[in-house]
Amino acid sequence: MKNLDDILNLITGDMNPDDKREAFSRIKGNNVAETLFIKAKLTWALMSSTRKVPDSKVEEAYQLLHKRIFTQRNSLNLYSFFRYAAILILLVGVPVLTFYIGKQNSVSSNSSLKYTTVVAENGQISKIILPDSSIVWLNSGTTLTYDNNYSFKNRNLDLKGQAFLEVRKNKNLPLIVASGNLRVKVLGTRFDVNAYPADDHFKVTLESGHVELLNSSDKSFKYKLNPGEMADYELASGKLEITPVKSQNYVSWKNGELNFVDTPMAEVIKRLERKFNVEIEVVHANVYNSVFNANFKNENLKEILEYIKFSCPITYQLIQEKDSIQTKVILNKKSI
Repeated sequence: MKNLDDILNLITGDMNPDDKREAFSRIKGNNVAETLFIKAKLTWALMSSTRKVPDSKVEEAYQLLHKRIFTQRNSLNLYSFFRYAAILILLVGVPVLTFYIGKQNSVSSNSSLKYTTVVAENGQISKIILPDSSIVWLNSGTTLTYDNNYSFKNRNLDLKGQAFLEVRKNKNLPLIVASGNLRVKVLGTRFDVNAYPADDHFKVTLESGHVELLNSSDKSFKYKLNPGEMADYELASGKLEITPVKSQNYVSWKNGELNFVDTPMAEVIKRLERKFNVEIEVVHANVYNSVFNANFKNENLKEILEYIKFSCPITYQLIQEKDSIQTKVILNKKSI
């Protein structure tokens, strides 16, 4: 089955650029082949999660999948492919990402779109590979959604939260990250988008390449970012500020780090709540007057709170909620 060979080669990377273009052209327009390709890429996305599974383990499992498929491809059918994939998913321990597949919205009487939603719960960082081979890291409390036309007719992503994207270049099909009316349009690059629904700012930090900022409700809103720049858009006022930054300070979260650079305490609190999945209560408004500078990699919550206590006029209490493993943090001003 030629289409099956194309799909397997595409998702395992065993193709040069010319062969890859030819394979995509053969798959396009074939509904069965398109569906199989999308499902195969979702399987790879599941297997590539890094929340609890080391990259070496994922790669080892995927190579085993590749070997099993290609040694038996003369007799391989769709059922066999996903049976092998399911076995390997269990091997690498994939209950790591939450995929909601099959949610349908009617667009006409004869057609429907199916949406895939990927969720990184509070306290977790997740990595996925999209159907076009672009890589996305999702920060805690983030939701990413795309439809079944992704990589064929569009590369549209809907983001609620924070994501770092390493985008596979495709001049004919730009990737667009949407959050509300704001859009980030790219061809191929590495950048971070911070767009949590509860926040009053939309931020884009560019590490390499170029991106465009657009607004679906204002055609005149069009700005380009250069590497090492951050765009900070205030949602309430519509004010946009573009400043040079050290991009590593804003994208290192994907490696489990916490970087605070002149960060207001209100933002520090929100980031700690998401990373450690805790509730933080502020007793006195003076707590918000502090600005915090620090870098953490492997420190636990208590160690970070101790550093805040040392460097800011703030005290803390850790309270264990009754009948729950949840910990609550109380912040107060330090008595003089």
